[in-house]
Amino acid sequence: MFPLVSLAAGAFCLLAAGCATSYGKGLTSQGRKVYLGPLPVQGTESYQAYIRSSRTEVAKQKYLFQRLKSASDVEFYHNGSWYSPLEAYRGGMWLMRKRYQKGQDTRTFIRKYVERAENSGQLHLVRYPDGSVHIGSYVLYNELDLLEDTAAREPPGLEEVFAGSQKTG
Repeated sequence: MFPLVSLAAGAFCLLAAGCATSYGKGLTSQGRKVYLGPLPVQGTESYQAYIRSSRTEVAKQKYLFQRLKSASDVEFYHNGSWYSPLEAYRGGMWLMRKRYQKGQDTRTFIRKYVERAENSGQLHLVRYPDGSVHIGSYVLYNELDLLEDTAAREPPGLEEVFAGSQKTG
């Protein structure tokens, strides 16, 4: 009986530590990228705010956290608990205020502060209505790729035009 108890205890430890759990890496089983909200993004409030902004790294991070806030039917995992989109947004904005370093690019910010919980090292996760669970940083990288690709096709905003005229004039 002892080996059976040890085996069960070992399996529990693996599950509790997340070792035996496989999470999605931002792709569906068909290989399509997973996002936080509706596509195309051009009609969303978060995208419109980004396009009107200075399009800096900080603006990209604000865009990502706005997409978190406006996500529907998803939950976000942090340190053993699942949170609503609004709660995840608040946590993300707190990270920006407390951890962002001037000049830091958004991908580095995600990798350093958003991928894992600082105190436990646990991955941040996103759970979708179909039951799939994805590593949050992969979903944010998808969102960032989409933002950058879409914004590259947009004419510069008034702030960018004004900033450019200040440099040349």
